[in-house]
Amino acid sequence: MALRLLALLAAARGAWRPQEELARLHGASFAASDAWRRVELELDRSLRTYDAVPSADAAATRAAEIFARDASFFAVVENTLYVSDAHDSKIKHKPHYLFSTILSMLRREPFPNFVATWDVAATGAHCRRVGRRVPCLAIAKQGGFNQTGVLIPNPYFAHVDEWDARVATWRAAIPAWDDRDPRLFWRGSVRSACGPGNVARVAALTLTAQHPDRYDVRVTHGLDAPDAKACAREFPYTKAMVDLSTGKIPAPTGGFVNASEFSRWRRYLNLPGTMGGSYSRNLNLLWPLGGAVALWDGSAVEWYYPGLREGETHAALDEKSAGAALDALDAGEAALAAAAGAVHETFLAGGSLDRYWRLLVGRLRARFRLGDVLDDLGGAAAAVALAGVDCGALRRVYWHSPDRPFFDETPGLGKPVAYAALDDGDPLLVACRRAKKKTR
Repeated sequence: MALRLLALLAAARGAWRPQEELARLHGASFAASDAWRRVELELDRSLRTYDAVPSADAAATRAAEIFARDASFFAVVENTLYVSDAHDSKIKHKPHYLFSTILSMLRREPFPNFVATWDVAATGAHCRRVGRRVPCLAIAKQGGFNQTGVLIPNPYFAHVDEWDARVATWRAAIPAWDDRDPRLFWRGSVRSACGPGNVARVAALTLTAQHPDRYDVRVTHGLDAPDAKACAREFPYTKAMVDLSTGKIPAPTGGFVNASEFSRWRRYLNLPGTMGGSYSRNLNLLWPLGGAVALWDGSAVEWYYPGLREGETHAALDEKSAGAALDALDAGEAALAAAAGAVHETFLAGGSLDRYWRLLVGRLRARFRLGDVLDDLGGAAAAVALAGVDCGALRRVYWHSPDRPFFDETPGLGKPVAYAALDDGDPLLVACRRAKKKTR
């Protein structure tokens, strides 16, 4: 009954925006495919937007273009992860957790050789600038699926096996259903920048301000809202949003809640991120906790969104439809709670993340003919690809502690990897130096 009500709500409000976009991009038959097939179809579509590589010679030239972007490329060669010392974000926590995730999968089973660039930001904007010749991996696309880039999982799993163990610990502590708070739960911050994420967060806070019996949406450190008058020129503002932003309505505040305690609630709200109104790493934590998940409707997408269906895997809402969405949940939220757990198992458990990465690497190798270049480091194609690389700047990525890469309960601040200069016998360094000699 609840799912039918949610479907009726979607029909009245309009389809969940990512789902609507996928129907436009792929046609009516797309919805009939199973969840993983829909993910594959969108991955393939995004790769087809890149210029084709017709020959081994063209593959070598294209690989050289990728390596030339030393501030953003990473490569796996002979099951070793490499970056350049010039990588402009390697000291930040986000690359640390991405590289740690990759290392954990390499430890499970080797990856084929590949190289790509990636967008360290939250919106995929870097991929738009890179263009259609060099593969650019993005953890989200703020503007939707049709934005340039190839989607990958966000980095905040940090280690696929540790992630599974962590989730198992959280799940073992989930209280009985009737002992859990039925209000819609969210904790986070609002920043002063005028953008879709901060505006959505202000709108969501007004729900608690007006109906604290139904919503538990709160900021943890006080409200630093965008200027309502200026921001209302770009985004629709309700009177309640203006009043909350200007202090006429007190901002709902609440203490920080560790992920291990989220299961005290049984309904979860995911809001767009503050930096660009794109993904929020908080969503990783919501699917496995035995509660119903509600996504704030918007254009931003992650890699597994093609596998979701509004009313079957989650609810979608905004400030106007939130009340009706909660009414629908009241009719049978347990079904969506079970569906959320299935989303985790299908897409976000360690083995599922590993499955997608291997699918992605295979597709990258096929589209850009990377095997023609990187599978024979002594060959002519590899020499062309590596001729412009600063060999001395190549770095091997490794864990500080292979047995314990995590440093905090909710990944975000720790730095589990380090970068080592290459030994003289390293195969990529040997190939790079050989390429230099050939071009002299």
